[in-house]
Amino acid sequence: MTESALNARLRADARMNVVLPKLIEIRAAKARLDAEEARALAEAQAIAADWTEEADNGRVGSDAGFPYRSVAAEIGAALRVSDRTVQRQMGEAATLVNDYAGTLEALDAGVISAAHVRAIVTAGSIIETPEMRGEFEQDVLQIAATQSATRLTPLAKRRAEWYADTTFEQRHRRAVEDRAVWVTDVDDGMAELRALLPAVVAHGVHDRLSEMARSVIDAREPETETETETETETDDNRTTDQIRADIFGDLLLTAAPTAHDGGPTDLGAIRASVQITVPVMSLIEKRITDPYETAFLVGHSPVDPQTACMLTAGASGWDRILTHPISGQVLAVDRYRPSEQQRRHLTVRDQHCRFPGCRMPAKRCDVDHTLDHAHGGETCEYNLALLCERHHMLKHHTAWTVRQLPGGVLEWTSPTGRVYLDKPISTIEFAPDPEHEILAPDPFAATLRRDPEELEPDDIEYDNLEFDPLELIPF
Repeated sequence: MTESALNARLRADARMNVVLPKLIEIRAAKARLDAEEARALAEAQAIAADWTEEADNGRVGSDAGFPYRSVAAEIGAALRVSDRTVQRQMGEAATLVNDYAGTLEALDAGVISAAHVRAIVTAGSIIETPEMRGEFEQDVLQIAATQSATRLTPLAKRRAEWYADTTFEQRHRRAVEDRAVWVTDVDDGMAELRALLPAVVAHGVHDRLSEMARSVIDAREPETETETETETETDDNRTTDQIRADIFGDLLLTAAPTAHDGGPTDLGAIRASVQITVPVMSLIEKRITDPYETAFLVGHSPVDPQTACMLTAGASGWDRILTHPISGQVLAVDRYRPSEQQRRHLTVRDQHCRFPGCRMPAKRCDVDHTLDHAHGGETCEYNLALLCERHHMLKHHTAWTVRQLPGGVLEWTSPTGRVYLDKPISTIEFAPDPEHEILAPDPFAATLRRDPEELEPDDIEYDNLEFDPLELIPF
């Protein structure tokens, strides 16, 4: 090692001796805060439990869960996260505080991280006897203090089997009942289709897809030198992973593993109920491409123009959406053959449940009267909103209240008096770029300042618009 290299290493070591203690202290401080948060969430769980017990007048079933929902909704609205997530975290925190006191102390001391805690609590979930759980905890904490969380996870699972009250075979029979399939959106118009299956079935599916993919690759490779000389160059340069994914989609959509021959997969097989917002100018023969105006799978992600055209070409009907040119507020949704216009209007305006933080899709929501119909509430767009069953019931069975402001804005008031505004996502989605704002006087400004109870549909002065937005749509 040269003298310059040695000096460079010594300088780096000296700087690291300053940075490393800071990182260790920061990580320990995070662990202490995680422990404090767990105690606070466990206290919230206890508040809901006490509330349930004190107010229990023969309530059974889902009614008994409203205190938990209300408490979780209060925390979720304040932290701007889903109340379902908060309710799950409350339960997990209560388990940590009540059943794993030693693990909580180690977290508070900065000896382990939140990832270690998850590994320990998850592995210990199969142990029901408190004494056995305590022995397991002390056993695995010794490992956690010297190993990373990723190394701890399989070790903790193996140790937990020693203390479990049931055998793996018994638990597997129960776990099979939880098999499911779900979709998780990711970036750039992609999504993960995930399935929870018995391990043998899952690996069998993967192996079969791999064999089919290898068959496709083998078929495109020349067998003899003569074929090599005469063969035209193929356009199929997909990797094994790409072919495996294409065949997976083909089998589920068409039951034919070769549908990918005509494209990435056979989109013509899609017959699901999908709402896509497509700028009209992107569908004409000579498309005008605007990077800020793209087709969108409502509530999920952008869609590439080719896919949007293929799906809209086979659509049984089109919804035409009139939006305010400045605020982006949905003013009307119509169709040549009108049907369930109010529901379609709400589906476009709200797109999902309107409780703060909830993203339950519109198709799984109820149309709720903000002011109850039984109390004189009208069945009109400015007194209707989409709520999932969970938050629909929360509104009617707890002290949470809501009133609708102009523009479809919902003002929620929690049992403790805190106010949370939930704006329709469409007012953000359809709002134009600020640099293209129309600076003419806004004919809706006076209307939007009106009290919602005084607002009538006829009060909106459409005649004052300088142009008819519907004239921009060429059909």
